[in-house]
Amino acid sequence: MKVLPPVYLVGSGSQGVGLSDDYDCHIYLIDGGDELGVIDAGAGMGVPDILEHIRRDGFDPSRVRHLVLTHAHGDHAGGAAKLFQAFSEPRVYLHADTARFLREGDEKAINLPEAKKVGLYPADYVFEPCRVDVELRDGQTIQIGSVTLRAIDTPGHCSGHMSFLMEYDGNTYFFGGDLVFFGGKILLQNIWDCDLQAQLSSIQKLRDANIDVFLPGHLTFSLRNGQRHIDAALKIIDGLLVPPNFSYGW
Repeated sequence: MKVLPPVYLVGSGSQGVGLSDDYDCHIYLIDGGDELGVIDAGAGMGVPDILEHIRRDGFDPSRVRHLVLTHAHGDHAGGAAKLFQAFSEPRVYLHADTARFLREGDEKAINLPEAKKVGLYPADYVFEPCRVDVELRDGQTIQIGSVTLRAIDTPGHCSGHMSFLMEYDGNTYFFGGDLVFFGGKILLQNIWDCDLQAQLSSIQKLRDANIDVFLPGHLTFSLRNGQRHIDAALKIIDGLLVPPNFSYGW
């Protein structure tokens, strides 16, 4: 589903538009011309649907040469191993602090036992290990054909969370993962690596980002004046309060 050139939505779960498995985050494809990139991998159960959407949008999945992950949670990185095979072994990117979690399939590190206990994932869900080729740091760039992504270190929702900025045709695109959502909402969880102060500091990094196209990991995205969602959160933060938490459930 074309969002706005050069971005397509090829997966999305029950907290989005329902393109693929219920447990998936938004999964974005970037058309870089001679090669493709995908941001986030979903949970892994919706891979056939994701591949079908890529084909329906006119692309060959084997042209995906980059799989970029915002963070290591199951709904964003759990599908990496299956997509790695389906995409003919693209380069996989994840924050240096959490690359080990994915390489080892470390379910405890991503709080999966607790999440399954409260019904956020099926009881038999498995976080499959996958290789990580590039351990990202703040400010690194990723070249996807003619398009460049710039990584921003945005911890808070969890450790090793990254967001990405992209300039295209005079617009600034923001791929935010679970940093901040439509209307300025955030997602804090009672888990070992969720850090409120880090979350608020990460949002403040985007104060003057002038974002046009706002593409979060869940809920509604925005094709114009995307900065208003960042600014809505900042207005609350500047008033010494905490933005509202988005309530989820499957």
